[in-house]
Amino acid sequence: MPRRHRSARERVPAAEPVERPRGVAPAWAQVEGATVRTVSGEAGKTYRCPGCHQEIRPGTPHLVVMIGGDLEGRRHWHTPCWRHELNQRLR
Repeated sequence: MPRRHRSARERVPAAEPVERPRGVAPAWAQVEGATVRTVSGEAGKTYRCPGCHQEIRPGTPHLVVMIGGDLEGRRHWHTPCWRHELNQRLR
């Protein structure tokens, strides 16, 4: 028996994604005395994560952390590496 394809009227609309402002890191990633921002992966540069010392390739979403608002101290972190760093700091 052939499959019946649903018409456009019968399709259930997908739930709209939850949006947060661009560049704002999730609450778990924030730390006192630092600015943490998300990078969507649109950057065309390759960065080195200080947590795992591996490359963050262009197109990879990640976090940018500035300790004390110092641009010279800005570091690009893989999200799991930053989460691990925070867990180590809390011990």
